[in-house]
Amino acid sequence: MTSTVAARRTRSAVLVLLVVLGTLGLGTAAQAHDMLVASDPAEGTVLDAPPESITLSFNNPPLEVGSAIEVVDADGTTLAEGEGTVDGTDVVLALDSALPAGQLEVRWRVASGDGHPIDGVIPFEVTEPVEPATTEAAEPATTEPTTEAAETTEVAETTEAAETTESGASGLPTAAKVAIAVAALGAVAALVVLIVRRQRTDRL
Repeated sequence: MTSTVAARRTRSAVLVLLVVLGTLGLGTAAQAHDMLVASDPAEGTVLDAPPESITLSFNNPPLEVGSAIEVVDADGTTLAEGEGTVDGTDVVLALDSALPAGQLEVRWRVASGDGHPIDGVIPFEVTEPVEPATTEAAEPATTEPTTEAAETTEVAETTEAAETTESGASGLPTAAKVAIAVAALGAVAALVVLIVRRQRTDRL
């Protein structure tokens, strides 16, 4: 009788142990599924230029089949899609054309190493490109000659000519100056004599 009770207790303990081990095993298997650990672009990223590719990085290599990556705009319109290429723990989708500016989403789905499908959504934004400001070259201002400038030029030319004449006169030899003075006096004397003679003739 005692041995029968002991055997029952032993079987019960074994069953409980098996249940506990089974529960732990299921928990470990559930935790063994692959998960996304990083992405490019990252969630919530604001880019000043559209990305050239979408990269999803996982903690374990996913299966090479069953993956799908889609990029949509704020209205849900598909902008790019494809299976992507598995490279180790990464799945990469190359973008053939540039994405437009605005609020965008990456919708992805892959098969983990144990065949369990996992998926998710990664929102990001692409801003409008800012064009550099262009500075027009200022045209050089043309200065028209003023009347004052013209008058100043004429006065300067006249003064220069006068100074040149005076300089030429002052440069004559002394003998020439005396001869000119004597000739001038002789001309004046001849003119006086002529006037006196005419007055006498008129009186006669």
